[in-house]
Amino acid sequence: MVVPLYNDREHIGEAVRALLAQTLPAAEIMVVDDGSEDGGAEIVRAFGEPVRCVSKANGGPASARNHGIRLANGTFVAFTDSDCRPEREWLERLVRGFDGPRVGGVGGVVRGAGSGLASEYADVRRLLDPRKGDDGTIEYLVTANACFTREALLEAGLFRERFAKPGGEELDLSRRLRELGYELRVVDDAVVLHHHRTTVAGLLRTVANYGEGHYVLGQLWPDARLRHPMLGIIRALVALNALVRRVRGYRPEYGGRRALGFALLDHLYVPAFLTGYLRGRLRRV
Repeated sequence: MVVPLYNDREHIGEAVRALLAQTLPAAEIMVVDDGSEDGGAEIVRAFGEPVRCVSKANGGPASARNHGIRLANGTFVAFTDSDCRPEREWLERLVRGFDGPRVGGVGGVVRGAGSGLASEYADVRRLLDPRKGDDGTIEYLVTANACFTREALLEAGLFRERFAKPGGEELDLSRRLRELGYELRVVDDAVVLHHHRTTVAGLLRTVANYGEGHYVLGQLWPDARLRHPMLGIIRALVALNALVRRVRGYRPEYGGRRALGFALLDHLYVPAFLTGYLRGRLRRV
């Protein structure tokens, strides 16, 4: 089991306790400290065996996961994040999903551990759930809640460390696994609770990071490149009729106040994502 850690002493203790409480005990819980400066690694080291903390220079979550994979010895490598709290049967249910010889990865669902508009919106939009294609196949898994065979990860070449921020690296890895003939599965009752961003500004910064990651993805997979992102930002911002329709769509289930909030976040989601995409292009990440 591999957990990347970067300056998250607030949540890492909760995450480790949840991993130690699993109904299927992990042979090893490896927290990869990616150059933290807030003392979170010391919290991890205080747990002792089977929790292991290894430190490295900062390189981003893809780099931290790869470091853990290379040190892991088991048949399966499960992933979650330092700001996550897996439910007790999470690992057991993920492992059960490997029910075929070509199943390379199994994921679950991610739900908010807190409350507030931004957190609720992340759940409504299923921002951290695996993506299903029109034909029902799983397009990608999300490393907040996923398990892979170590063999599949090594054959695919691990995560590409060009993705220095969260976002894009999971899509890229999942594509490579599928091209190698591996199947991806989802187990709906394998649940991880995640501390979503608590503010609208924080959520939009995360969405922009996803956009930056998508730019990198487009450099690796030309069919993922976006055309005219600046025009897309303008069109999204001026589409006020769509904003009104979204309010009406949300209101019956969520009430007027939250409907307006969710609709406004929908309205800002695409501009935030495309702004991150343009930022990636300017920086040539």
